[in-house]
Amino acid sequence: MVIAAFGALAIAGALIAARLAPGASMLERLAATAVLVPAQAIGLVYLLGAFHAITPMAWLVSTLLVAVSVVALLGRRMREVIRRDARDLGEALTSITRSPLSLAMVVTGLGSVAVAITSAGLLEPWAWDSLGYHLPVVHDALRTHTIRTIPTHVVYVNCYPRLVDIFFVAWRLNFADETWVELGQLPFAMAGAASIAALAQRGGAEAGSAIAGACLWLALPVVMLQLATFYVDVAVASLCLATFVLATARGHEGSEILAGVAAGVLLGSKPSAPPVVAVALLTLLVRAIRENRAPQGIVGAASALGIGVWKYLENLRDHGNPIWPAQLNLGPLRFPGEIPMSVLSSSNLPEPYLSMSWPMRVLSSWTIVSPDRWVFDMRIGGFGPLFTFGLLPAALVIAVAITRDAELRRALRPATIPAALTIVATLATPGAFWSRYTLAVPGALIALAIAASERLSSRARAAIGTSAIALTLAGLALSFGGLTDGGPTLLSLMERPPDERVTAYAIDAQEPLWRAARMRIGDDEAFGYDRTFGLPGRLARRDGRGRIAFYPDDPVREDSLLRWIDEERVRVVVLDRDEATSIARAHPERFRELFESAEAYREWQPCVIFEVLR
Repeated sequence: MVIAAFGALAIAGALIAARLAPGASMLERLAATAVLVPAQAIGLVYLLGAFHAITPMAWLVSTLLVAVSVVALLGRRMREVIRRDARDLGEALTSITRSPLSLAMVVTGLGSVAVAITSAGLLEPWAWDSLGYHLPVVHDALRTHTIRTIPTHVVYVNCYPRLVDIFFVAWRLNFADETWVELGQLPFAMAGAASIAALAQRGGAEAGSAIAGACLWLALPVVMLQLATFYVDVAVASLCLATFVLATARGHEGSEILAGVAAGVLLGSKPSAPPVVAVALLTLLVRAIRENRAPQGIVGAASALGIGVWKYLENLRDHGNPIWPAQLNLGPLRFPGEIPMSVLSSSNLPEPYLSMSWPMRVLSSWTIVSPDRWVFDMRIGGFGPLFTFGLLPAALVIAVAITRDAELRRALRPATIPAALTIVATLATPGAFWSRYTLAVPGALIALAIAASERLSSRARAAIGTSAIALTLAGLALSFGGLTDGGPTLLSLMERPPDERVTAYAIDAQEPLWRAARMRIGDDEAFGYDRTFGLPGRLARRDGRGRIAFYPDDPVREDSLLRWIDEERVRVVVLDRDEATSIARAHPERFRELFESAEAYREWQPCVIFEVLR
């Protein structure tokens, strides 16, 4: 189903991109198409949710209807543009096959993606934020067939900008179970690589070289690790790159709308996105005014706000703070929150980095070679050797060269301006020293490096390309263990029986017990939890059977707890070790203790898991 559904959206996206930007380059339209695919998917999920129709069949039919409608409206008019793009893309891919160096770059990038796919297939979802507030959005949508405020005490489930999570709903609809759910960022990664290639081509690189070099971004350690994890940072970085590429596209009819769509999805996907989007929209408006296209620029900016601002307005209405629960200070404005931004951005940051200033933290995260942690958070050292020993020196050399050579400055200007804007805007976050927050930075530098190297001799290009591949492979070798963080390697997991694979490495050693508890849930039954537990994504069965229910009362009352269990048909329940557990143990005819959680989940207390007897 995934091929049919996303293939249909890709056809529709390509035609829309051709209609809005017929004068753009093939790679610019490819980047726009790669953004329009998830944008359409998000819109369809919301539309289906309005009718309580979020089901696999409704999803497939809706994607096919979109493709048929767009083909009927635009197919004949845009046929020549599509034919030209297909020819140009074919020529670019053919040129890659004729260059061993380019082919090696593509194989390196796709090999990294293959490792991420293998990891997703072998391992249970195990990342904190994934189980805490990304996966619960998907689980709730599939069980209620709509998008709603989800009953839970986990704050970010309902206040986090969720457009990428809504795309994950569309992604999950294509599969019978959750085996491949953690690969939801893969379509966005393709948009990021296409945007890097488009940016490199603007600086003078050939299309084949641009595509090949962009594949190295997919092989950065933090990108590879997160592609196998249900997070949003690869998606956000890809949308950032695409937004600045499209916002700086010159003289293309309708490109402002394409930029607005990319910026809107970006805005609605992460609390750190507003400064990035503000810079992008200002860039879009300035470019539109200079080209006497101010109305189109305003439409593009309005499109971005119309798509992405709603969660911030809801938070402002409900909590008095658009990025609740973090405290927000904007000049004289003070928005209340549960935690200061400085504390949030430094969460779990070890020494000596915790005592460093913000610039030193960023510098350390960029230059450290043997990182403290090669796991999903990627706080320190997540970009790997290619960035430290390749892209940073290259950026310095390019900066010096363009200040001394006016001709080179003019040639690279179409790439350097959007790349510089991308880097500056991306770093405008208190957590910029967390590599996963700033994945667009190495993407922009890769594009500049590709464009600049095109002006060198073939021997110099070969040396640079070979070095880049070697540094990339070194980073992958260093980061490979981060997929299991000290557990068995992926290679050893492949040799184990299926039942052992999914429980061999997870968020803790009790995963087999949690899995057995989940398997007790029937079709019309629920896995319940109270305020003790903060990872509701861990309670869902991979095959989608059953529900997840939240007990809201605090403190726990016996009568309400027992009534809630009956009303929600709770089969297994996670309860507080103290008050709620004493209630359950006072009713042995109704509750059977399965196991006790051996680990406290950050601010959540240890808990006990009971089966409800009927």
